[in-house]
Amino acid sequence: MKLWYRHRFHTVLAHRIVFAAIPLLPRFLHPPIALVTAFVFFSILRSERRAVAANLRRVSGARGARLGWKVYRVFYSFCDLIVSYCYIPRASHAQLLSMLAGTDRGEAKIERCLAAGNGVIMWTAHLGNPEFASRLLEMHGRTVYVARVVEDIPAEAMLRDLMGSERLRIVDLSAGVPAALELMRALRGNQIVAIQGDRLYQRFAAGLPFFSENAKFPLGPFLLSQASGAPVLPGFVVRESWLRYRVLLGEPIPPAPAAGGEADLRARLETAVRFLERALTTYHDQWLNFFEFWEASAHE
Repeated sequence: MKLWYRHRFHTVLAHRIVFAAIPLLPRFLHPPIALVTAFVFFSILRSERRAVAANLRRVSGARGARLGWKVYRVFYSFCDLIVSYCYIPRASHAQLLSMLAGTDRGEAKIERCLAAGNGVIMWTAHLGNPEFASRLLEMHGRTVYVARVVEDIPAEAMLRDLMGSERLRIVDLSAGVPAALELMRALRGNQIVAIQGDRLYQRFAAGLPFFSENAKFPLGPFLLSQASGAPVLPGFVVRESWLRYRVLLGEPIPPAPAAGGEADLRARLETAVRFLERALTTYHDQWLNFFEFWEASAHE
């Protein structure tokens, strides 16, 4: 199984230190501490810095000092994500809503999708704060099935356990057919499935122009949509300021016809990818991919 991202500081001990210390500090100290911490990791994690720079060069067209600043902002966004684990997993619904920069959390659009009775597939990415997005989805009174490849790393297990609850279930995509069947059952029960679309986790994929260069994206969410009748709804939760977030939702993408082929699936995938492209045009400093995205895609 491919490990998408790992560095020597991604440990249980490091996370325990953060989770013990941060809640003891006044909130106004969090951003300046994050500014310093982000600079430290920006400086010492050279391969990650180079990978992020390669990604953002394609996305933003920036060069030189301007590109360096954008790369640093990605490390700052990652600090926000890690600190959010101190508050988001056990926050009440009222507390979650208080962390939204706007009043619209997309509930009306999601409820319209659920009204058809086939569930909904939330197509998301490593953009902003996916964990916050998962908690918001709970507020629809349904179980949220988070479909992902579960990496056998103690620090990952720690974060996963923090987020887990009776309303949030992790489905390990590396299990293959059993995972697909569990997701199908969830959708037939009119539940919510969330899948991150910027990772290749199975052989069903399609290459598409992405910021003017070909990249591969998984077709799995759209195959699942075709089989279940559930629409795919692209969406992200992005950071507006420190621990303050905004919901970005696209339009529901209807399932491909039952007899449809790869061209039908590809057309629907392209709609989702274009939505991601538009979001990254503004929020590229929150795309938390610390490997060269196009290079990894080319080697799959």
